[in-house]
Formats: sequence, structure tokens, C-alpha cells
Amino acid sequence: MALPFGAGAQTVVLPSSAEVVGPTDSLGRCSEGHSAAGSVRETQRAVETGLADLDRAGRLARARRIAVCVTDGTRPTPVELMLPVLLRALVLACPGSADITCVMATGLHRPIGLERLMAGVAEAGLTGRVTVVAHDAHADDLVEVGTTNNGTPVLINRVVAGADVVLCVGVITAHAEAGYSGGAKCVVPGVAGAKTIAALHDHARHPLELRGQLRDNPFRAFLEEAAGLLGCVQVLNAVLHPCGQVARAELGPPVAAHRRACAWFAQRYGVTRPARPDVLVLGAGGAPSDSSLYLAEGKAWRTGLDLLGPDTTVVLVAACGHGVGGGDFAAALTGADCSEHAERKARFLRSLVSGARAAYLVHAGLPGEVVSALGVTDDTGSAQQALDTALGTSHGDRVVVLANPNFVVWTAAADRTF
Repeated sequence: MALPFGAGAQTVVLPSSAEVVGPTDSLGRCSEGHSAAGSVRETQRAVETGLADLDRAGRLARARRIAVCVTDGTRPTPVELMLPVLLRALVLACPGSADITCVMATGLHRPIGLERLMAGVAEAGLTGRVTVVAHDAHADDLVEVGTTNNGTPVLINRVVAGADVVLCVGVITAHAEAGYSGGAKCVVPGVAGAKTIAALHDHARHPLELRGQLRDNPFRAFLEEAAGLLGCVQVLNAVLHPCGQVARAELGPPVAAHRRACAWFAQRYGVTRPARPDVLVLGAGGAPSDSSLYLAEGKAWRTGLDLLGPDTTVVLVAACGHGVGGGDFAAALTGADCSEHAERKARFLRSLVSGARAAYLVHAGLPGEVVSALGVTDDTGSAQQALDTALGTSHGDRVVVLANPNFVVWTAAADRTF
């Protein structure tokens, strides 16, 4: 099989008895014939339906300032396909004098992918009409839009806080803390201040795995309450085929539209959790989800904690072309001073490694001190070599492979989604 690795894949020969869980396609690699034209049609359907509802309330006709928040380059949102459809429709629906600004929702990330927003604006033929900026969580002009019920101040990007209508563009994937990505998450943490984001991360301190669960989820509840302090917020969320094309899109209020999209995701990608294997191969879905160790841990590998037993050997596969994913996470992995959020993520990764009988890491050049601190066997280049070694030292030969855990949610969790 082809195991996603960065922008490409590594070919791995599996035992005939191996169980492959979930899809094996990744961005740009499609075995089912999906097309960009189909993505555009589905996005147009969602945009036309959603904006018609907004038009009936007169929101767009009265809007003078519109902010379009778009996920950054660490997310697989097909920006170049979705953004032009939305922008063209907005220009037709709002007054000609309305200011439209696309804000890249970076959260605490360094700006990655701003050129994709610019390309989307250019594709729509709106260069010069639509402004593109990147959010800065540490900016000195953030606006406090209110406080949550527990008294937390909610600081938001100045452009977004001052908009009459806010539209968020993102995708639905399984998410370890928020249950699913998307929805109001593009506002908090996407365009929130660092202090507000820290308060959000406080709701994820306990070692809980909430992938696929929205109900009774403190992390999701906080971000939706905080984002709700803004005025008119709408979300355009897409459920993707694993290759990155749009399978389903929903535009509407941030909770209702998000829940519809999540239900569609759960129906398509819900699988029965397999029994604990002797050898567990955990990919991270390829780029952008495996572009750093930080992303691979949170977006993909944490799923492995559900399948790990003391006799399980685990093979972790992620290109990590951008390295560890920030100095804070590197500090957490090597025992230096770091944030609580980074320490929590490091704790999950250590639990995965220490809970296994043995662990192998296949990557494209992580720092040696980080690999050493993790306590994994460093099989830098070859997933096949790591698998062969794992099988040779394992107590059994039952192999389970999750090539793209971002598109896997356990059916039992999906049943508790709503």
C-alpha cells in the first residue's frame, strides 16, 4: 500500500492478514476519481443556500465591513477552490462600497499559507477589491468583545471584531480536543488573542481524548461560547474526500451548520475500533498534517492511544519536513521550560511511545536530540524497514494500519456526537 508521507507516499508491503483502517488516500492522491469541478459545484450549492438565508435577514445588504476568516496552511482546506466561490457570491450580495477582508486564522501558529488566500482572491478576480491579512495573536490592537460566563476576556482580531458579518472557511476532520475541527474554531482560537487561546487550552489540560465527541466537551463549549460574543458569524465548512476534494459543504450559523457537517463526516468515516494489534502502523495523512511532529501528534497519532497495549509495537510515520513544530514543543519534548499546552501534547506523545512494547519513528530529518528524548528507534527514511523490524521482534503478527487518522472516527464516539 501507499502510506502518505509529506507530499508523496512510501510504498509498504503488508502481510496478507493486515487490517487497514480508514482511507489511504491523501491530499492530491485520489483513487476514486474526485474532481475540482465537483468540489466547486458542491461549494456553490452550499454558498447559494447559506447566503440566501442570510440575505433574507438583510444582513449582507446592510453590511459595510465583512471579514472572511480562513484556516492557515496547517489545515487541508482547499482554499483555492472554496474561497473564490464565496467571494464572488459575497460581492454580488453586499453593497459595492463594502470592505471585504480575508483574515488568515493562524491562532498561535506562525503565518503559513498566506499565498493561498491571495491566490483564491486572484482566482475570484478580486485582487485590489479584497484585502488579505494574517492574524497576529499578540497584536496590540486586539479588541475585547466580551467575557465568557467564567469571566474570561475574549480578545479578537481588530478587523474581525469590527465586521458587520464574519464568515469562516474551514474543514471538518476528527479533532482530539474539539471533537471535530471547523465551526467557530476559526474564530477561537483562529483569530483570537494569545490570552484567550491560553484560556481555551486550559479546557484541554486533562488527558482526555474527545475525538468525534461534541456533547459534554468543555473545549468545544468554551470556543463556541467565546465566538458567540461576536455579532453575525457564519461558517462555510467542507467535509473532504481524503484526496482533498470537497465531498460535502455547509454554510450557516456556526453551531447548526457545523453539526450538520460533522454528522455527515461521522456517517462517512465512522469505523468500528479494531482489537489491539501486535504491530500498529500510524501514519499522519501526509502534508500538511505530517509537516511537523506537533501536528502529527495532535492531528493523527493520538488515535493510537485507543489501540495500544503493552505488547503492541508501534511504527510512527510522518515526514516532519518543518521539524518539531516550534520551540515551545521542542522544549516540552526535551524537558526544558515550556507552556502547559506544549507539555500536555508532549505527555500524549510520550504516553504513546512508553505504552508500547517498542516504538519506531520514520521521518525526514528531525533533530537527533528530540528523537533521543522521545525514546524511539530512529528509522529515519524507510517505513518498510521499520515495519519489517517491528514484525521481526513482535510477539505476534497481527498488523493494523491507520494511514490517515484524520479521516477516522470510532463509531462508538460518533454515536455520542450529538
